Amino acid sequence: MAEVKENPLKKLWKRLFRKEKDVTRPKALNIVAFIIFALYSFTLLYPLVWAFLNALKSNIEYMTINKNGWPQDLTFSNFVTAFNSMSVTGASMFAMIFNSIWYAGIGAFLNVFVCATSAYVLSRYKFFGHNFIYGLSLLVMVLPIIGALPSQYRVYNALGIAGSPLMLITCISGFGFNFVVLYASFKSLPKDYMEAAFVEGAGHFGVFFRIMLPQVIGPMLALFIVMFIDRWNDYTTPLLFLKDTPTLSTGLFMYKTIMNRRLEMPVYFAGVFICCIPTIILYAIFQKSIMNVSFGGGIKG
Repeated sequence: MAEVKENPLKKLWKRLFRKEKDVTRPKALNIVAFIIFALYSFTLLYPLVWAFLNALKSNIEYMTINKNGWPQDLTFSNFVTAFNSMSVTGASMFAMIFNSIWYAGIGAFLNVFVCATSAYVLSRYKFFGHNFIYGLSLLVMVLPIIGALPSQYRVYNALGIAGSPLMLITCISGFGFNFVVLYASFKSLPKDYMEAAFVEGAGHFGVFFRIMLPQVIGPMLALFIVMFIDRWNDYTTPLLFLKDTPTLSTGLFMYKTIMNRRLEMPVYFAGVFICCIPTIILYAIFQKSIMNVSFGGGIKG
Protein backbone atom coordinates (compact mmCIF):
# COMPACT_ATOMS: atom_id res chain seq x y z
CA MET A 1 0.00 0.00 0.00
CA ALA A 2 1.17 3.49 -0.80
CA GLU A 3 2.04 5.59 2.22
CA VAL A 4 -0.42 8.40 2.81
CA LYS A 5 1.39 11.68 3.17
CA GLU A 6 0.25 14.08 5.85
CA ASN A 7 -1.09 17.44 4.79
CA PRO A 8 1.78 19.99 5.12
CA LEU A 9 -0.56 22.62 6.55
CA LYS A 10 -1.82 20.21 9.18
CA LYS A 11 1.72 19.19 10.02
CA LEU A 12 2.73 22.83 10.43
CA TRP A 13 -0.30 23.49 12.65
CA LYS A 14 0.61 20.58 14.93
CA ARG A 15 4.16 21.78 15.22
CA LEU A 16 3.12 25.31 16.12
CA PHE A 17 0.52 24.07 18.58
CA ARG A 18 3.00 21.72 20.25
CA LYS A 19 5.56 24.50 20.54
CA GLU A 20 3.03 26.83 22.15
CA LYS A 21 1.88 24.15 24.56
CA ASP A 22 5.20 22.63 25.56
CA VAL A 23 7.53 25.63 25.51
CA THR A 24 5.69 28.95 25.68
CA ARG A 25 3.25 28.10 28.44
CA PRO A 26 5.76 26.59 30.90
CA LYS A 27 8.12 29.46 30.21
CA ALA A 28 5.38 31.97 30.97
CA LEU A 29 4.49 30.14 34.18
CA ASN A 30 8.13 30.14 35.22
CA ILE A 31 8.34 33.89 34.67
CA VAL A 32 5.19 34.49 36.75
CA ALA A 33 6.50 32.23 39.53
CA PHE A 34 9.85 33.99 39.46
CA ILE A 35 8.18 37.41 39.80
CA ILE A 36 6.05 36.24 42.73
CA PHE A 37 9.00 34.75 44.61
CA ALA A 38 11.15 37.78 43.82
CA LEU A 39 8.52 40.07 45.35
CA TYR A 40 8.24 37.79 48.35
CA SER A 41 12.02 37.80 48.81
CA PHE A 42 12.03 41.59 48.56
CA THR A 43 9.48 41.88 51.38
CA LEU A 44 11.79 39.76 53.57
CA LEU A 45 15.05 41.46 52.69
CA TYR A 46 13.90 45.08 52.68
CA PRO A 47 13.37 45.38 56.48
CA LEU A 48 16.78 43.80 57.13
CA VAL A 49 18.54 46.13 54.70
CA TRP A 50 16.65 49.14 56.08
CA ALA A 51 17.60 48.25 59.67
CA PHE A 52 21.24 47.64 58.72
CA LEU A 53 21.51 51.02 56.97
CA ASN A 54 19.97 52.77 59.96
CA ALA A 55 22.40 50.97 62.28
CA LEU A 56 25.21 52.74 60.42
CA LYS A 57 23.76 56.22 60.99
CA SER A 58 24.34 58.59 63.82
CA ASN A 59 21.49 59.22 66.22
CA ILE A 60 21.03 62.83 65.02
CA GLU A 61 20.92 61.80 61.38
CA TYR A 62 18.34 59.08 62.04
CA MET A 63 16.06 61.22 64.22
CA THR A 64 16.12 64.48 62.24
CA ILE A 65 17.48 64.18 58.72
CA ASN A 66 17.48 60.78 57.10
CA LYS A 67 15.54 57.64 58.03
CA ASN A 68 15.14 55.94 54.67
CA GLY A 69 18.22 56.91 52.70
CA TRP A 70 21.85 55.87 52.56
CA PRO A 71 23.85 56.94 55.66
CA GLN A 72 25.91 60.06 55.19
CA ASP A 73 28.64 58.94 57.57
CA LEU A 74 29.15 55.26 58.38
CA THR A 75 28.99 54.94 62.18
CA PHE A 76 30.29 51.44 62.93
CA SER A 77 30.75 52.42 66.56
CA ASN A 78 27.04 51.70 67.08
CA PHE A 79 27.82 47.97 66.99
CA VAL A 80 30.51 48.36 69.64
CA THR A 81 28.18 50.45 71.80
CA ALA A 82 25.38 47.91 71.48
CA PHE A 83 27.70 45.02 72.36
CA ASN A 84 29.09 46.77 75.44
CA SER A 85 25.89 48.36 76.72
CA MET A 86 23.46 45.46 76.26
CA SER A 87 23.00 44.27 79.84
CA VAL A 88 19.76 43.01 81.38
CA THR A 89 19.21 42.09 85.06
CA GLY A 90 22.96 42.03 85.55
CA ALA A 91 23.62 39.63 82.66
CA SER A 92 26.19 40.78 80.11
CA MET A 93 26.17 40.04 76.40
CA PHE A 94 28.35 36.93 76.85
CA ALA A 95 26.09 35.62 79.62
CA MET A 96 22.99 36.04 77.46
CA ILE A 97 24.71 34.29 74.54
CA PHE A 98 25.56 31.38 76.84
CA ASN A 99 21.96 31.25 78.10
CA SER A 100 20.67 31.23 74.53
CA ILE A 101 23.00 28.36 73.58
CA TRP A 102 21.93 25.99 76.35
CA TYR A 103 18.28 27.04 76.15
CA ALA A 104 18.06 26.53 72.38
CA GLY A 105 20.55 23.67 71.99
CA ILE A 106 19.49 21.38 74.84
CA GLY A 107 15.80 22.08 74.30
CA ALA A 108 15.98 21.32 70.57
CA PHE A 109 18.01 18.14 71.15
CA LEU A 110 15.63 16.77 73.78
CA ASN A 111 12.55 17.46 71.67
CA VAL A 112 13.94 15.95 68.45
CA PHE A 113 15.33 12.86 70.18
CA VAL A 114 12.14 12.12 72.14
CA CYS A 115 10.04 12.70 69.01
CA ALA A 116 12.29 10.21 67.19
CA THR A 117 11.73 7.54 69.84
CA SER A 118 7.95 7.99 69.93
CA ALA A 119 7.75 8.15 66.13
CA TYR A 120 9.77 4.93 65.82
CA VAL A 121 7.55 3.04 68.25
CA LEU A 122 4.29 4.18 66.64
CA SER A 123 5.52 3.58 63.08
CA ARG A 124 7.04 0.12 63.64
CA TYR A 125 5.04 -1.52 66.43
CA LYS A 126 1.33 -2.30 66.45
CA PHE A 127 -0.40 -2.32 69.84
CA PHE A 128 -3.69 -1.42 71.45
CA GLY A 129 -4.40 2.31 71.16
CA HIS A 130 -1.85 2.82 68.39
CA ASN A 131 -4.24 4.76 66.14
CA PHE A 132 -5.62 6.73 69.08
CA ILE A 133 -2.17 7.96 70.12
CA TYR A 134 -1.33 8.96 66.55
CA GLY A 135 -4.62 10.86 66.23
CA LEU A 136 -3.95 12.53 69.59
CA SER A 137 -0.56 13.71 68.35
CA LEU A 138 -2.25 15.40 65.40
CA LEU A 139 -4.87 16.96 67.67
CA VAL A 140 -2.15 18.50 69.86
CA MET A 141 -0.87 20.44 66.84
CA VAL A 142 -4.30 22.07 66.40
CA LEU A 143 -4.64 23.37 69.97
CA PRO A 144 -3.75 27.07 70.40
CA ILE A 145 -0.56 27.54 72.41
CA ILE A 146 -1.31 31.07 73.62
CA GLY A 147 -4.50 29.94 75.34
CA ALA A 148 -2.52 27.45 77.43
CA LEU A 149 -0.10 30.00 78.91
CA PRO A 150 -2.03 30.66 82.19
CA SER A 151 -2.33 26.97 83.03
CA GLN A 152 1.26 26.41 81.87
CA TYR A 153 2.47 29.11 84.23
CA ARG A 154 0.62 27.56 87.17
CA VAL A 155 1.97 24.08 86.42
CA TYR A 156 5.55 25.35 86.19
CA ASN A 157 5.23 27.13 89.53
CA ALA A 158 3.64 24.08 91.14
CA LEU A 159 6.50 21.87 89.96
CA GLY A 160 9.09 24.41 91.04
CA ILE A 161 10.81 24.54 87.66
CA ALA A 162 9.97 28.16 86.82
CA GLY A 163 13.14 30.22 86.75
CA SER A 164 15.30 27.10 86.60
CA PRO A 165 17.00 25.28 83.71
CA LEU A 166 14.96 22.25 84.79
CA MET A 167 12.10 23.72 82.78
CA LEU A 168 13.78 22.17 79.74
CA ILE A 169 12.07 18.92 80.70
CA THR A 170 8.94 20.45 79.18
CA CYS A 171 10.58 19.98 75.76
CA ILE A 172 10.21 16.22 76.20
CA SER A 173 6.76 16.09 74.65
CA GLY A 174 7.22 13.51 71.90
CA PHE A 175 4.50 15.04 69.75
CA GLY A 176 4.11 17.93 67.35
CA PHE A 177 5.51 18.74 63.93
CA ASN A 178 8.83 16.98 64.55
CA PHE A 179 6.97 13.81 65.46
CA VAL A 180 4.95 13.84 62.23
CA VAL A 181 8.05 14.32 60.06
CA LEU A 182 10.03 11.57 61.81
CA TYR A 183 7.00 9.26 61.79
CA ALA A 184 6.92 9.51 58.00
CA SER A 185 10.70 8.98 57.88
CA PHE A 186 10.58 5.74 59.85
CA LYS A 187 7.48 4.61 57.98
CA SER A 188 9.30 4.94 54.64
CA LEU A 189 12.11 2.59 55.70
CA PRO A 190 11.72 -1.09 54.66
CA LYS A 191 11.05 -3.66 57.36
CA ASP A 192 13.93 -5.74 56.04
CA TYR A 193 16.33 -3.74 58.19
CA MET A 194 14.57 -4.70 61.42
CA GLU A 195 14.00 -8.32 60.42
CA ALA A 196 17.64 -8.81 59.44
CA ALA A 197 18.82 -7.29 62.71
CA PHE A 198 16.48 -9.46 64.79
CA VAL A 199 17.67 -12.56 62.95
CA GLU A 200 21.25 -11.64 63.86
CA GLY A 201 20.25 -11.51 67.53
CA ALA A 202 19.89 -7.76 68.06
CA GLY A 203 17.44 -6.51 70.68
CA HIS A 204 14.86 -3.76 70.36
CA PHE A 205 17.18 -1.07 71.66
CA GLY A 206 20.02 -2.29 69.45
CA VAL A 207 17.79 -2.18 66.36
CA PHE A 208 16.68 1.34 67.18
CA PHE A 209 20.05 2.89 68.04
CA ARG A 210 22.30 0.95 65.64
CA ILE A 211 20.04 0.27 62.63
CA MET A 212 17.04 2.58 62.39
CA LEU A 213 18.15 5.81 64.06
CA PRO A 214 21.27 6.35 61.85
CA GLN A 215 19.05 6.25 58.76
CA VAL A 216 17.04 9.29 59.85
CA ILE A 217 19.99 11.40 61.01
CA GLY A 218 19.46 13.72 58.02
CA PRO A 219 15.86 14.64 58.90
CA MET A 220 16.74 14.84 62.59
CA LEU A 221 19.61 17.24 61.89
CA ALA A 222 17.36 19.45 59.75
CA LEU A 223 14.65 19.50 62.43
CA PHE A 224 17.23 20.24 65.13
CA ILE A 225 18.60 23.24 63.23
CA VAL A 226 15.13 24.64 62.52
CA MET A 227 14.06 24.22 66.12
CA PHE A 228 17.35 25.64 67.41
CA ILE A 229 16.80 28.80 65.37
CA ASP A 230 13.18 29.00 66.53
CA ARG A 231 14.14 28.70 70.20
CA TRP A 232 17.04 31.12 69.73
CA ASN A 233 14.55 33.75 68.52
CA ASP A 234 11.99 32.92 71.22
CA TYR A 235 11.78 35.67 73.83
CA THR A 236 8.35 35.14 75.41
CA THR A 237 9.13 31.85 77.19
CA PRO A 238 12.41 33.01 78.80
CA LEU A 239 10.77 36.34 79.61
CA LEU A 240 8.06 34.56 81.61
CA PHE A 241 9.91 31.60 83.09
CA LEU A 242 13.63 32.52 83.07
CA LYS A 243 13.70 36.06 84.42
CA ASP A 244 17.00 35.63 86.26
CA THR A 245 18.77 34.02 83.27
CA PRO A 246 17.75 36.09 80.25
CA THR A 247 18.59 34.85 76.77
CA LEU A 248 19.86 37.03 73.96
CA SER A 249 16.42 37.49 72.40
CA THR A 250 14.91 38.38 75.78
CA GLY A 251 17.71 40.83 76.45
CA LEU A 252 17.17 42.43 73.06
CA PHE A 253 13.45 42.77 73.75
CA MET A 254 14.13 44.54 77.04
CA TYR A 255 17.00 46.51 75.50
CA LYS A 256 14.55 48.02 73.02
CA THR A 257 12.69 49.74 75.86
CA ILE A 258 15.93 51.23 77.13
CA MET A 259 16.90 52.52 73.69
CA ASN A 260 13.43 54.03 73.15
CA ARG A 261 13.86 56.03 76.34
CA ARG A 262 17.32 57.19 75.29
CA LEU A 263 16.20 57.80 71.70
CA GLU A 264 19.14 55.79 70.38
CA MET A 265 17.46 53.59 67.80
CA PRO A 266 20.58 53.14 65.57
CA VAL A 267 22.28 51.44 68.53
CA TYR A 268 19.23 49.19 68.92
CA PHE A 269 19.32 48.22 65.24
CA ALA A 270 22.99 47.36 65.67
CA GLY A 271 22.06 45.12 68.60
CA VAL A 272 19.46 43.38 66.43
CA PHE A 273 22.11 42.49 63.87
CA ILE A 274 24.48 41.22 66.54
CA CYS A 275 21.75 38.86 67.75
CA CYS A 276 21.04 37.65 64.20
CA ILE A 277 24.64 36.77 63.35
CA PRO A 278 24.69 33.30 65.04
CA THR A 279 21.50 32.13 63.33
CA ILE A 280 22.64 33.49 59.96
CA ILE A 281 25.94 31.60 60.26
CA LEU A 282 24.14 28.43 61.34
CA TYR A 283 21.75 28.59 58.41
CA ALA A 284 24.54 29.37 55.94
CA ILE A 285 26.47 26.29 57.05
CA PHE A 286 23.55 23.83 57.16
CA GLN A 287 21.24 25.22 54.49
CA LYS A 288 21.64 22.09 52.34
CA SER A 289 20.67 19.91 55.28
CA ILE A 290 17.55 21.98 55.79
CA MET A 291 16.47 22.33 52.15
CA ASN A 292 17.54 18.96 50.73
CA VAL A 293 16.35 16.43 53.30
CA SER A 294 16.17 13.10 51.50
CA PHE A 295 15.33 9.59 52.60
CA GLY A 296 17.45 6.82 51.11
CA GLY A 297 17.50 3.05 51.42
CA GLY A 298 20.28 0.53 51.69
CA ILE A 299 18.63 -2.65 50.38
CA LYS A 300 20.24 -3.97 47.23
CA GLY A 301 18.67 -6.65 45.13
